[in-house]
Amino acid sequence: MWLLVGIALFIIAAAMVILPFFRTNQTVSLDVDVDPQLLALYNRRDQLYQAIREARFDLDTGKLSPEDYERQVARLKRQAASVLKAIDRRQKVLASADLDAEVEAMVRAERQSRAVIPPPKPAMATTAIGSGASVVRYCPQCGTRVRAGDRFCPACGVRLE
Repeated sequence: MWLLVGIALFIIAAAMVILPFFRTNQTVSLDVDVDPQLLALYNRRDQLYQAIREARFDLDTGKLSPEDYERQVARLKRQAASVLKAIDRRQKVLASADLDAEVEAMVRAERQSRAVIPPPKPAMATTAIGSGASVVRYCPQCGTRVRAGDRFCPACGVRLE
């Protein structure tokens, strides 16, 4: 009995070890459009950062003299700064294009969702409250009820007369 349990456990363990070798390589595909220029700039930035770290290691191990290290790191930092500026410029270009398109789509959707309701024609109407008559005002643009002291409509912002 114990022999059968041992063989079963061995087969299960062997299958778990060998099974990943028979699986196909599945890569995760993201639905994100990555700008190739921006990706290249990020890669260059990472390369420069790694070169700065390696220069520090070379200084610590004695491969570089302090003067050579200072020159090399100063050159690498200048290059990294120019790459970072290029990344900022590219992100600004991409963000403004995407942002403009997104805002335009939102405005289009909002305009299509609003029903065209003509505003009420009378800008003022009177109603009787208690013993005296008071004036109830409406916005001539959107028809929202406004108070007597309002100079602008609280809903649409149009100037009231």
